[in-house]
Amino acid sequence: MKSWLANADPETAWEHLAWPEFPAAGSSQSPLVILPLHGFVDRGAAHAIDAEEVIASRILRAAVGRLKAVAPLCVLPPIRQVLAAKAGGFFGLDPETAYDQLMGICRGVRDSGCTKIVLLNSSAISASLAASVALDARAEFGLYTYLIQAADLGVDFTSGDAPLEAPTSLLVELLGEILAHRSPTSSIPASPATPNAPSEPADCFPSAYRDRYLGGFTPDKLRACAASGNALAVLPIAAIEQHGLHLPVGVDAILGQALLSGALASLPGHAPVFVAPPLIYGKSNEHAGFPGTLSIDTKTLRRTLLAAADQIARLDFRRLAIFNTHGGNNHVLEITLREIRENLGLAAFRLRAGYQPDLDPQEQAWGMHADEWETSLMLACAPEWVRMDKAVCEYPARLGDPGRLRIEKAPATFAWLTKDISTSGVLGNPTRATAENGRRWLSEASSTLGRRLEHALSGA
Repeated sequence: MKSWLANADPETAWEHLAWPEFPAAGSSQSPLVILPLHGFVDRGAAHAIDAEEVIASRILRAAVGRLKAVAPLCVLPPIRQVLAAKAGGFFGLDPETAYDQLMGICRGVRDSGCTKIVLLNSSAISASLAASVALDARAEFGLYTYLIQAADLGVDFTSGDAPLEAPTSLLVELLGEILAHRSPTSSIPASPATPNAPSEPADCFPSAYRDRYLGGFTPDKLRACAASGNALAVLPIAAIEQHGLHLPVGVDAILGQALLSGALASLPGHAPVFVAPPLIYGKSNEHAGFPGTLSIDTKTLRRTLLAAADQIARLDFRRLAIFNTHGGNNHVLEITLREIRENLGLAAFRLRAGYQPDLDPQEQAWGMHADEWETSLMLACAPEWVRMDKAVCEYPARLGDPGRLRIEKAPATFAWLTKDISTSGVLGNPTRATAENGRRWLSEASSTLGRRLEHALSGA
């Protein structure tokens, strides 16, 4: 099994659950939710700027591996955009935006029926921010909120070879106490140490992606990326939201990474295309009411996009392609792209594959979400998280329906929530999806996206 969005245990990843698998409000089976927070820091020429994530994620994965058999755990995709020092920090947010982002995710955790969340913070500059969010999430959302700072685990981020057994064992102990806290009937058994367990991979990205990932570069390499006058930075943006009864909530982010990985692998090795740290959480409030959906609001998404673009400009890139795989981000993205072009001087644009799969007319017109396309692609790249026996067909409209009022693609439209037009969360017909089509579509769409990147480099 593969974890697409982080170096995490796939069996405990939030993004691998379908919305009915989240606990009902007040359920005694509510898992302990863990939200990792990582920053990008200059720790010298010998270290990649994402050392915090590389090392802390190894420790967390090992700890979760020891506890998952004795307690329910659920690990969220990491927040990589926290605070950053003006000197030596990269890809950071201002305090207000970082706070709003974290509070939005905590709200979504509460709305998904979960009652306990741990903020596992590896960013020294974000320690006070994490503490503020922990208290406010307790007060505003009623979540039992806990905070573990990596510094208190004795983690050394300057040595990739530092032994991790001691901080892992301490994290297991602390998580055990948290699991038992406010749960008087709970008894978390001691977990055996595994000092000889093999180390986990450094990250989730395949080599073709990692080789172009700005977050994985040393400071000197990072600052040299834009030396080529036509260097292109790509900013992926997605969402964590319900995708019907049969697909996990991480579909948009998983498919975005799969498509972009395939596109990057098709590029010549010397092509100056680089990928910024992805924005995994997006604006998904249209899926309110479906557990597992984690949404940030319009203002927070806009400010997050602007901060990422500003960092790209400060690295001396002149061109930015935003690769978005969630429709709910589109309007905010279009507004913000104009600001990026006008205020930051970047030649910023939407990166679209422009690929059209061979679908029947009804699916082509009204397959929009958790549909044949998305389900087929998931069968190709992450089949272990697809539950085809639960796939159902629901459309928001039919070809030939009377009148001209529709949810979109019409002269008169109405604002809608998914629950207004679907009981399952599906908008389309996933029952026709096949892995064979998914593999073909994934290959063809990735190749098309790769050609778009090459055209962008040439100025076409």
